[in-house]
Amino acid sequence: MKIQNVHDKFFKETFSRIDVVSNFLEELVDEKLVKKLDLSTLQIDNNSFIDEELEEHFADILYTCEYAGKGKVRIALLLEHKSYKEDYPHWQLNQYILNVWKSGFKQKKIKPIPIIPIVIYHGKKKWNYEQMRSYFDNLDEDLLRYIPEFDFHLINLNTIPDKQITNFKNKFLAISALLFKHSRFKKYVRSIENSLVELLKLIDNQGNNHFKTSVVLYIQNTDELTITELITIFTKVSLNLNHTIMTTAEQLISQGFNQGTNQGIEIATINFVKKGHLNGISNELLVNISGLSMKQIEEIIAKVKLGLI
Repeated sequence: MKIQNVHDKFFKETFSRIDVVSNFLEELVDEKLVKKLDLSTLQIDNNSFIDEELEEHFADILYTCEYAGKGKVRIALLLEHKSYKEDYPHWQLNQYILNVWKSGFKQKKIKPIPIIPIVIYHGKKKWNYEQMRSYFDNLDEDLLRYIPEFDFHLINLNTIPDKQITNFKNKFLAISALLFKHSRFKKYVRSIENSLVELLKLIDNQGNNHFKTSVVLYIQNTDELTITELITIFTKVSLNLNHTIMTTAEQLISQGFNQGTNQGIEIATINFVKKGHLNGISNELLVNISGLSMKQIEEIIAKVKLGLI
């Protein structure tokens, strides 16, 4: 799975929740604008307006909302794929906005309504907002009127302190923002483990198993943690491992186990590792005797502990 698709999937699963988007706007977008938005009227548009040229830049989710009693506006949430700032982001955003307007006109001749673009960035490089006019040299007022100037909101997660994120009212948003912010770095979950565990505890009894599964899968695809390390972290959330987390862990172990089998791990070797572990042989010695990697040994032992083999 491409890392880009991993981010896309988690982004869409998180921001397809109206409660998350509503709190996101309240927490991170200009207060004066948000006061004019009737957030109780938020509705998701299940269409995507990312074309082949734009797909290397963004993932998108589009909402409609009533605005200050003057009709509807659209709110475009765009996750920036790249780990560095775009040189000319207005170009891609202008193309995206035109895609939305043209689609509405072609299908139903819908009169265009204003679009508020919000770019969510979680790359490593610094990105400060610039206006379209900054791309050009020596503009005077006579030339400026020919430049298609417009604004967008840049939400740079790297500039938001972890404490502020963990204090977001919506804890699903807090968890997602924290993971997105740190996911570009190696072994990032270890650096945010305490905050992540505390946030997960707050939603543990809310019954949203799908979201917790998404969190496990996102971490598994973006960090270098072993299955055993994942299970250890999620055990801290609940003493009696949540059924969904356990099921996900089993699936991940099975995937790693099956991949290992395809790479030449025979049943006899797996049984040997199991027997050795149950008889107190250290992982290091099992690595030396079996010829398997430490990761493969740990995955087999994790499966043994779960009663899967």
